[in-house]
Amino acid sequence: MNFSKISNFAGVITGVLFLVLAIGFSANNPMAFLNISGLLIVFGGTLTAILVSYPLKEVIPALKQAKVVAAPHNIDIQQDIKQILHFSSLWFRQRFAQIDADLEKLNDHFLKRGLQMVRDRESHEDVMAMLNWKISQSRSKETSVINMYRSMATFAPAFGMVGSLVGLVNMLSEMEAGSLASVTSDMAIALVTTFYGLLLANLVFKPIATKLEQRRNQKVIQLTMMAEGVALIQQQRTPSAIRDILVSYTQGQFDGPEKNPAEQLLAKFST
Repeated sequence: MNFSKISNFAGVITGVLFLVLAIGFSANNPMAFLNISGLLIVFGGTLTAILVSYPLKEVIPALKQAKVVAAPHNIDIQQDIKQILHFSSLWFRQRFAQIDADLEKLNDHFLKRGLQMVRDRESHEDVMAMLNWKISQSRSKETSVINMYRSMATFAPAFGMVGSLVGLVNMLSEMEAGSLASVTSDMAIALVTTFYGLLLANLVFKPIATKLEQRRNQKVIQLTMMAEGVALIQQQRTPSAIRDILVSYTQGQFDGPEKNPAEQLLAKFST
């Protein structure tokens, strides 16, 4: 498990523990915050609103993306640069048979498609149009999922207020009937549903949307870097020139005081 995954997992655990301890120390009866009716109102209402707003075939894959909080998707930009430099070296030496063989083994469909178009001698305009369209398509897909979670962050507090109104209406009905036995229960629903709505919006849905947005930005940088590498190969730039240009795409992408790992990798190709 790398540092990024450990950091995210520790953040989730710390947040949950902080919330449990805050409720435990501030409430006379912590179990009062557990209300099944309130949970059903907020969860059910939010899910219903999302299903009305988006097709089911988009909702289910989007919900699976929630794991990004505890297990973020790590982009291996070092491997991408290594592959681009490998093909640039083969192209510069005109080893086309080796290029064809290695393209068959390449797993990255984006890079493979771009290099195959270069190998087929397609025009620079056609190659870049296809790659830019792929980048736009990826950005649009990720943005749709992000917007879905931001919508859920909006719906959850709204349905928390709905639950509050339900509890208040029930409480007033019981008071008009002269029975005060269930007033406290109805008041609990009225307050706890608002609590659930705010909690889900600010500790679940918004953090997920933020994580997905960070992943989208990193993915766009990765694809843009690969598209630039393909364009440089097509322009028959030397591997050393391509190496120097690709270094700029790694700036600020790595944390810590140590030397940029991508630069360490690229240094192997400096000779």
